[in-house]
Amino acid sequence: MRNGLKIQFAVLLVCFNSLAVADQRWFQVELIVFKQQAPNTEIFEQTTTQIGSINRYAQASAGNKTLQYTYNRLKSTRSYRPFYYKSWRIPVADGGISLPIDVSEPEVDLNGWIKIQRGNLLHVIADLEFSPNGSNGVIYRLNEKRRVLLNEVHYLDHPKFGAVVKVSPLN
Repeated sequence: MRNGLKIQFAVLLVCFNSLAVADQRWFQVELIVFKQQAPNTEIFEQTTTQIGSINRYAQASAGNKTLQYTYNRLKSTRSYRPFYYKSWRIPVADGGISLPIDVSEPEVDLNGWIKIQRGNLLHVIADLEFSPNGSNGVIYRLNEKRRVLLNEVHYLDHPKFGAVVKVSPLN
């Protein structure tokens, strides 16, 4: 009798665990960040970071890079200077928001994160700060939530830098 209860409990545990995993879907997230060389007249005064501390980042694994052509095109123009290109694979629960993916490159003073929100629609949430050489300590911030379509390239804009992001489903 006691062994029968243990077996039933184990079967129920496996069933509930399968349901919990079933609503999780894997995505590949690609991000290119670039400096914009075009002149502008906007004044920026932020000199301290406004990105809050993150207790835990996603343990995202490396993904495939499918935006190499876009990266090379940006690199070949005078107006843009790409300096960051990474790809990750990350799980996102249905109706949930992923843990933030760490986006930082100390050599070029890039700091921030990117998240994926999955519900009826898919969103990318990005909070990036960039302080290039020659900016006299000014920090440029790109903080945006954008609805995205799968497998499409999306552009996040700031007068001093920008980002290209693509989210693709993984089987």
